[in-house]
Amino acid sequence: MNSLQVQPVARKITGIRWLPPRAGNAYTDTDLYFVSGSSAKHKELVLWTTANPDFQPTDDDKDNDDAESSSPLATLVAKVKHDGDVHDIAAPASDIVATASSFGMISIYNIGHTDNGDSSLSLREAVTAHKFANGEPAVATSLSVQPTNSADAEIASCGEDGRISYAPILRLDALQRHEVDSTVITGVCWPMPTQLAIATRAGQVKLFDRRAPAEVQAVFVDPSNTYEFECIAAHPSQSFRLATGTDTGAVLLWDIRNPKKPAMEAFNVHESNVWSVGFHPSDAAKIVSCSEDASLAVTQWVSDSDRQSRGVRHLSGFFNTLSVNCFDVCPFTRTSIIIAGSDSGNLLMEKTAASDFAIY
Repeated sequence: MNSLQVQPVARKITGIRWLPPRAGNAYTDTDLYFVSGSSAKHKELVLWTTANPDFQPTDDDKDNDDAESSSPLATLVAKVKHDGDVHDIAAPASDIVATASSFGMISIYNIGHTDNGDSSLSLREAVTAHKFANGEPAVATSLSVQPTNSADAEIASCGEDGRISYAPILRLDALQRHEVDSTVITGVCWPMPTQLAIATRAGQVKLFDRRAPAEVQAVFVDPSNTYEFECIAAHPSQSFRLATGTDTGAVLLWDIRNPKKPAMEAFNVHESNVWSVGFHPSDAAKIVSCSEDASLAVTQWVSDSDRQSRGVRHLSGFFNTLSVNCFDVCPFTRTSIIIAGSDSGNLLMEKTAASDFAIY
Protein backbone atom coordinates (compact mmCIF):
# COMPACT_ATOMS: atom_id res chain seq x y z
CA MET A 1 0.00 0.00 0.00
CA ASN A 2 1.42 3.37 -1.04
CA SER A 3 1.70 6.26 1.40
CA LEU A 4 -0.05 9.62 1.15
CA GLN A 5 1.45 12.89 2.28
CA VAL A 6 -0.56 14.25 5.20
CA GLN A 7 -1.07 17.81 6.47
CA PRO A 8 -3.20 18.35 9.61
CA VAL A 9 -5.63 21.25 9.13
CA ALA A 10 -7.98 20.78 12.12
CA ARG A 11 -11.05 20.58 9.88
CA LYS A 12 -13.32 17.70 8.90
CA ILE A 13 -13.00 18.08 5.13
CA THR A 14 -16.07 16.97 3.19
CA GLY A 15 -15.53 18.63 -0.19
CA ILE A 16 -12.49 19.53 -2.29
CA ARG A 17 -11.86 20.83 -5.82
CA TRP A 18 -8.96 22.12 -7.95
CA LEU A 19 -9.49 25.52 -9.55
CA PRO A 20 -8.99 25.94 -13.31
CA PRO A 21 -6.02 28.09 -14.37
CA ARG A 22 -6.59 31.83 -14.44
CA ALA A 23 -5.45 32.06 -18.07
CA GLY A 24 -5.43 29.46 -20.82
CA ASN A 25 -6.01 25.74 -20.62
CA ALA A 26 -2.77 24.80 -18.86
CA TYR A 27 -1.02 26.12 -15.82
CA THR A 28 1.95 28.34 -16.46
CA ASP A 29 2.07 29.57 -12.87
CA THR A 30 4.30 28.14 -10.19
CA ASP A 31 1.31 27.92 -7.82
CA LEU A 32 -1.87 25.86 -8.00
CA TYR A 33 -5.11 26.70 -6.19
CA PHE A 34 -7.81 24.47 -4.75
CA VAL A 35 -10.81 24.92 -2.47
CA SER A 36 -11.88 22.72 0.44
CA GLY A 37 -15.14 22.66 2.34
CA SER A 38 -15.64 21.45 5.88
CA SER A 39 -18.40 20.44 8.27
CA ALA A 40 -19.14 19.83 11.95
CA LYS A 41 -17.41 22.48 14.11
CA HIS A 42 -15.80 24.39 11.22
CA LYS A 43 -18.41 25.06 8.56
CA GLU A 44 -16.35 27.00 6.07
CA LEU A 45 -14.89 27.25 2.61
CA VAL A 46 -11.09 27.56 2.39
CA LEU A 47 -8.88 28.61 -0.52
CA TRP A 48 -5.44 26.95 -0.59
CA THR A 49 -2.34 27.27 -2.73
CA THR A 50 0.33 24.66 -3.36
CA ALA A 51 3.50 24.55 -5.44
CA ASN A 52 3.11 23.33 -9.02
CA PRO A 53 5.37 20.25 -9.24
CA ASP A 54 5.79 20.72 -12.99
CA PHE A 55 7.99 23.72 -12.23
CA GLN A 56 10.02 22.17 -9.43
CA PRO A 57 13.59 20.89 -9.91
CA THR A 58 13.81 17.26 -10.94
CA ASP A 59 16.93 16.60 -8.85
CA ASP A 60 15.91 13.94 -6.32
CA ASP A 61 18.87 14.04 -4.00
CA LYS A 62 18.43 13.71 -0.25
CA ASP A 63 18.54 17.45 0.46
CA ASN A 64 15.64 18.09 -1.90
CA ASP A 65 13.67 15.15 -0.49
CA ASP A 66 14.14 16.45 3.06
CA ALA A 67 13.08 19.96 2.05
CA GLU A 68 9.92 18.70 0.37
CA SER A 69 8.96 16.45 3.29
CA SER A 70 9.34 19.31 5.79
CA SER A 71 7.37 21.91 3.83
CA PRO A 72 3.56 22.09 4.09
CA LEU A 73 1.48 20.52 1.36
CA ALA A 74 -0.62 23.66 1.00
CA THR A 75 -0.92 27.18 2.38
CA LEU A 76 -4.24 28.72 3.46
CA VAL A 77 -4.79 32.02 1.65
CA ALA A 78 -8.48 32.82 2.32
CA LYS A 79 -11.54 31.43 4.06
CA VAL A 80 -15.21 32.27 4.56
CA LYS A 81 -18.00 30.85 6.72
CA HIS A 82 -20.41 28.48 5.00
CA ASP A 83 -24.12 28.11 5.72
CA GLY A 84 -24.31 24.43 6.76
CA ASP A 85 -22.00 21.49 6.18
CA VAL A 86 -20.31 21.44 2.78
CA HIS A 87 -21.36 18.30 0.90
CA ASP A 88 -19.83 18.98 -2.50
CA ILE A 89 -17.88 21.61 -4.43
CA ALA A 90 -17.75 22.47 -8.13
CA ALA A 91 -15.35 24.91 -9.78
CA PRO A 92 -16.71 26.03 -13.15
CA ALA A 93 -14.13 28.83 -13.47
CA SER A 94 -10.95 30.07 -11.83
CA ASP A 95 -12.87 32.81 -10.02
CA ILE A 96 -16.11 30.94 -9.18
CA VAL A 97 -16.92 27.97 -6.95
CA ALA A 98 -20.29 26.43 -6.16
CA THR A 99 -21.20 24.43 -3.05
CA ALA A 100 -23.92 22.02 -1.96
CA SER A 101 -25.08 22.47 1.63
CA SER A 102 -26.63 20.33 4.35
CA PHE A 103 -29.34 23.02 4.44
CA GLY A 104 -30.34 22.19 0.87
CA MET A 105 -28.74 25.30 -0.59
CA ILE A 106 -26.65 25.80 -3.71
CA SER A 107 -24.26 28.72 -3.18
CA ILE A 108 -21.98 30.56 -5.58
CA TYR A 109 -18.78 32.18 -4.28
CA ASN A 110 -16.49 34.63 -6.03
CA ILE A 111 -12.71 34.31 -5.73
CA GLY A 112 -10.72 37.52 -5.93
CA HIS A 113 -6.99 38.16 -6.29
CA THR A 114 -5.24 41.51 -5.85
CA ASP A 115 -1.99 42.74 -7.41
CA ASN A 116 -0.21 42.50 -4.07
CA GLY A 117 -0.98 38.78 -3.79
CA ASP A 118 -3.98 38.86 -1.44
CA SER A 119 -6.92 36.57 -2.18
CA SER A 120 -10.54 36.51 -1.02
CA LEU A 121 -13.67 34.35 -0.99
CA SER A 122 -17.07 36.04 -0.94
CA LEU A 123 -20.65 34.76 -1.23
CA ARG A 124 -22.31 36.02 -4.40
CA GLU A 125 -25.63 34.17 -4.48
CA ALA A 126 -27.45 31.29 -2.80
CA VAL A 127 -30.73 29.52 -3.42
CA THR A 128 -32.63 26.72 -1.67
CA ALA A 129 -32.59 23.87 -4.16
CA HIS A 130 -33.79 20.97 -2.00
CA LYS A 131 -36.52 20.69 0.60
CA PHE A 132 -39.06 18.13 1.74
CA ALA A 133 -42.80 18.39 1.20
CA ASN A 134 -43.26 19.87 4.69
CA GLY A 135 -40.87 22.70 3.84
CA GLU A 136 -37.94 21.40 5.90
CA PRO A 137 -34.57 21.66 4.13
CA ALA A 138 -33.19 18.48 2.57
CA VAL A 139 -29.46 17.88 2.26
CA ALA A 140 -28.04 18.76 -1.16
CA THR A 141 -25.80 15.75 -1.66
CA SER A 142 -23.93 16.42 -4.92
CA LEU A 143 -23.14 18.96 -7.65
CA SER A 144 -22.09 18.70 -11.29
CA VAL A 145 -21.28 21.32 -13.92
CA GLN A 146 -22.60 20.91 -17.46
CA PRO A 147 -19.73 19.93 -19.81
CA THR A 148 -19.98 22.83 -22.23
CA ASN A 149 -17.94 25.91 -23.05
CA SER A 150 -21.08 28.04 -23.08
CA ALA A 151 -21.06 31.13 -20.87
CA ASP A 152 -24.53 30.03 -19.74
CA ALA A 153 -23.46 26.56 -18.55
CA GLU A 154 -25.73 24.99 -15.97
CA ILE A 155 -25.01 23.47 -12.58
CA ALA A 156 -27.08 20.49 -11.45
CA SER A 157 -27.64 19.26 -7.91
CA CYS A 158 -29.38 16.35 -6.25
CA GLY A 159 -30.64 15.79 -2.74
CA GLU A 160 -32.22 13.72 -0.03
CA ASP A 161 -35.64 14.96 -1.20
CA GLY A 162 -35.44 12.81 -4.35
CA ARG A 163 -35.16 15.85 -6.61
CA ILE A 164 -32.68 17.13 -9.15
CA SER A 165 -32.30 20.87 -9.60
CA TYR A 166 -30.40 22.87 -12.18
CA ALA A 167 -29.85 26.46 -13.20
CA PRO A 168 -27.40 28.57 -15.19
CA ILE A 169 -24.38 29.21 -12.97
CA LEU A 170 -24.75 32.95 -13.47
CA ARG A 171 -28.54 32.95 -12.85
CA LEU A 172 -29.50 30.81 -9.87
CA ASP A 173 -32.86 32.60 -9.74
CA ALA A 174 -33.80 30.54 -12.83
CA LEU A 175 -33.51 27.29 -10.84
CA GLN A 176 -35.72 24.40 -11.95
CA ARG A 177 -36.62 21.52 -9.63
CA HIS A 178 -37.89 18.08 -10.60
CA GLU A 179 -38.88 15.16 -8.40
CA VAL A 180 -37.38 12.08 -10.04
CA ASP A 181 -37.10 9.51 -7.25
CA SER A 182 -38.75 8.52 -3.98
CA THR A 183 -35.44 7.77 -2.26
CA VAL A 184 -32.26 9.70 -1.49
CA ILE A 185 -30.28 10.71 -4.58
CA THR A 186 -26.59 10.51 -3.70
CA GLY A 187 -24.88 11.58 -6.92
CA VAL A 188 -25.44 13.42 -10.19
CA CYS A 189 -23.31 13.87 -13.32
CA TRP A 190 -23.58 14.97 -16.96
CA PRO A 191 -22.58 12.18 -19.38
CA MET A 192 -23.46 14.66 -22.16
CA PRO A 193 -24.48 18.34 -22.18
CA THR A 194 -28.09 17.28 -22.71
CA GLN A 195 -28.14 14.25 -20.40
CA LEU A 196 -28.13 13.84 -16.61
CA ALA A 197 -27.38 10.64 -14.69
CA ILE A 198 -28.15 10.04 -11.01
CA ALA A 199 -27.33 7.37 -8.43
CA THR A 200 -29.70 6.48 -5.60
CA ARG A 201 -29.63 4.80 -2.21
CA ALA A 202 -31.98 2.21 -3.73
CA GLY A 203 -29.12 0.99 -5.93
CA GLN A 204 -30.37 2.47 -9.18
CA VAL A 205 -28.77 4.54 -11.92
CA LYS A 206 -31.25 6.69 -13.85
CA LEU A 207 -30.78 8.72 -17.03
CA PHE A 208 -32.70 11.88 -17.91
CA ASP A 209 -32.85 14.15 -20.91
CA ARG A 210 -32.19 17.68 -19.67
CA ARG A 211 -34.85 18.92 -22.07
CA ALA A 212 -37.52 16.58 -20.63
CA PRO A 213 -36.37 15.79 -17.06
CA ALA A 214 -39.77 14.54 -15.90
CA GLU A 215 -39.32 11.45 -18.08
CA VAL A 216 -36.83 8.73 -17.18
CA GLN A 217 -34.82 7.60 -20.21
CA ALA A 218 -33.45 4.44 -18.60
CA VAL A 219 -32.97 2.71 -15.23
CA PHE A 220 -30.03 0.42 -14.46
CA VAL A 221 -29.60 -1.95 -11.51
CA ASP A 222 -27.37 -4.87 -10.63
CA PRO A 223 -29.86 -7.75 -10.25
CA SER A 224 -27.25 -9.99 -8.60
CA ASN A 225 -26.58 -7.70 -5.61
CA THR A 226 -28.38 -5.29 -3.32
CA TYR A 227 -26.28 -2.15 -3.32
CA GLU A 228 -26.76 1.35 -2.04
CA PHE A 229 -25.05 3.75 -4.43
CA GLU A 230 -23.11 6.58 -2.77
CA CYS A 231 -21.74 8.41 -5.83
CA ILE A 232 -21.55 8.46 -9.62
CA ALA A 233 -19.17 9.77 -12.29
CA ALA A 234 -19.17 9.98 -16.08
CA HIS A 235 -16.27 9.06 -18.35
CA PRO A 236 -14.70 12.28 -19.73
CA SER A 237 -14.95 11.25 -23.39
CA GLN A 238 -17.11 8.12 -23.61
CA SER A 239 -20.62 9.14 -22.59
CA PHE A 240 -21.77 5.52 -22.42
CA ARG A 241 -19.44 4.72 -19.50
CA LEU A 242 -20.36 5.47 -15.89
CA ALA A 243 -18.80 4.54 -12.56
CA THR A 244 -20.66 4.19 -9.26
CA GLY A 245 -19.45 3.65 -5.71
CA THR A 246 -21.36 1.41 -3.32
CA ASP A 247 -21.95 0.96 0.39
CA THR A 248 -20.04 -2.36 0.27
CA GLY A 249 -16.78 -0.85 -0.98
CA ALA A 250 -17.23 -1.98 -4.59
CA VAL A 251 -16.75 0.28 -7.60
CA LEU A 252 -19.07 -0.59 -10.49
CA LEU A 253 -18.22 0.23 -14.10
CA TRP A 254 -21.19 0.53 -16.48
CA ASP A 255 -21.36 0.34 -20.26
CA ILE A 256 -24.82 1.62 -21.20
CA ARG A 257 -24.63 1.48 -24.99
CA ASN A 258 -27.47 -1.03 -24.82
CA PRO A 259 -29.87 0.63 -22.35
CA LYS A 260 -32.08 -2.46 -22.19
CA LYS A 261 -29.16 -4.69 -21.23
CA PRO A 262 -26.24 -2.64 -19.90
CA ALA A 263 -22.90 -4.29 -19.22
CA MET A 264 -21.60 -3.92 -15.67
CA GLU A 265 -18.40 -5.00 -13.95
CA ALA A 266 -17.73 -4.83 -10.20
CA PHE A 267 -14.31 -4.14 -8.69
CA ASN A 268 -13.94 -4.97 -4.99
CA VAL A 269 -11.73 -2.00 -4.18
CA HIS A 270 -12.56 -0.88 -0.63
CA GLU A 271 -13.75 -2.40 2.63
CA SER A 272 -16.51 0.12 3.33
CA ASN A 273 -18.63 2.88 1.75
CA VAL A 274 -17.19 4.52 -1.36
CA TRP A 275 -17.90 8.24 -0.93
CA SER A 276 -16.53 9.55 -4.21
CA VAL A 277 -15.46 8.09 -7.55
CA GLY A 278 -14.05 9.53 -10.76
CA PHE A 279 -12.14 8.71 -13.93
CA HIS A 280 -8.56 9.97 -13.90
CA PRO A 281 -8.53 13.06 -16.18
CA SER A 282 -5.23 12.22 -17.91
CA ASP A 283 -5.72 8.44 -18.06
CA ALA A 284 -9.37 7.42 -18.07
CA ALA A 285 -8.34 3.75 -17.97
CA LYS A 286 -7.96 4.42 -14.25
CA ILE A 287 -10.77 5.05 -11.74
CA VAL A 288 -9.96 6.91 -8.53
CA SER A 289 -12.09 6.39 -5.41
CA CYS A 290 -12.10 7.21 -1.70
CA SER A 291 -13.76 5.44 1.17
CA GLU A 292 -14.87 5.17 4.76
CA ASP A 293 -12.01 2.69 5.15
CA ALA A 294 -9.53 5.64 5.31
CA SER A 295 -8.00 5.00 1.90
CA LEU A 296 -7.85 6.24 -1.66
CA ALA A 297 -7.56 3.75 -4.51
CA VAL A 298 -6.59 3.86 -8.18
CA THR A 299 -8.15 1.04 -10.18
CA GLN A 300 -6.81 0.09 -13.61
CA TRP A 301 -9.93 -1.21 -15.35
CA VAL A 302 -8.50 -1.59 -18.87
CA SER A 303 -5.84 -4.21 -19.49
CA ASP A 304 -2.98 -2.83 -21.59
CA SER A 305 -0.34 -5.40 -22.47
CA ASP A 306 2.09 -2.65 -23.46
CA ARG A 307 1.94 -0.93 -20.07
CA GLN A 308 0.32 -2.82 -17.25
CA SER A 309 -2.37 -5.30 -16.31
CA ARG A 310 -5.56 -4.60 -14.41
CA GLY A 311 -5.23 -4.04 -10.71
CA VAL A 312 -5.74 -1.72 -7.76
CA ARG A 313 -3.22 0.59 -6.07
CA HIS A 314 -4.25 1.62 -2.55
CA LEU A 315 -3.13 4.87 -0.94
CA SER A 316 -3.28 5.61 2.77
CA GLY A 317 -1.61 7.74 5.42
CA PHE A 318 -0.23 6.53 8.74
CA PHE A 319 -1.67 9.55 10.55
CA ASN A 320 -5.02 9.33 8.77
CA THR A 321 -7.21 6.67 10.39
CA LEU A 322 -10.71 7.96 9.61
CA SER A 323 -12.85 8.19 6.50
CA VAL A 324 -11.48 9.82 3.35
CA ASN A 325 -14.53 11.81 2.26
CA CYS A 326 -13.53 13.51 -0.97
CA PHE A 327 -10.78 13.87 -3.55
CA ASP A 328 -9.95 15.61 -6.81
CA VAL A 329 -7.29 14.90 -9.43
CA CYS A 330 -5.66 17.97 -10.99
CA PRO A 331 -6.37 17.95 -14.76
CA PHE A 332 -4.08 20.89 -15.51
CA THR A 333 -0.61 19.48 -14.79
CA ARG A 334 1.67 16.86 -16.32
CA THR A 335 2.26 15.50 -12.84
CA SER A 336 -0.65 13.50 -11.47
CA ILE A 337 -1.72 15.25 -8.25
CA ILE A 338 -4.50 13.81 -6.09
CA ILE A 339 -5.72 16.02 -3.25
CA ALA A 340 -8.15 14.62 -0.67
CA GLY A 341 -9.78 15.42 2.66
CA SER A 342 -10.73 13.29 5.63
CA ASP A 343 -12.61 13.03 8.91
CA SER A 344 -9.22 12.96 10.64
CA GLY A 345 -8.88 16.68 9.94
CA ASN A 346 -6.19 16.13 7.31
CA LEU A 347 -5.36 17.24 3.81
CA LEU A 348 -3.96 14.29 1.86
CA MET A 349 -1.88 14.45 -1.30
CA GLU A 350 -0.12 12.19 -3.76
CA LYS A 351 2.12 13.44 -6.57
CA THR A 352 3.21 11.08 -9.33
CA ALA A 353 5.29 12.07 -12.34
CA ALA A 354 3.54 11.25 -15.60
CA SER A 355 6.23 8.77 -16.68
CA ASP A 356 5.93 6.94 -13.34
CA PHE A 357 2.14 6.91 -13.08
CA ALA A 358 1.33 3.22 -12.90
CA ILE A 359 -0.62 0.86 -10.71
CA TYR A 360 2.45 -1.03 -9.57
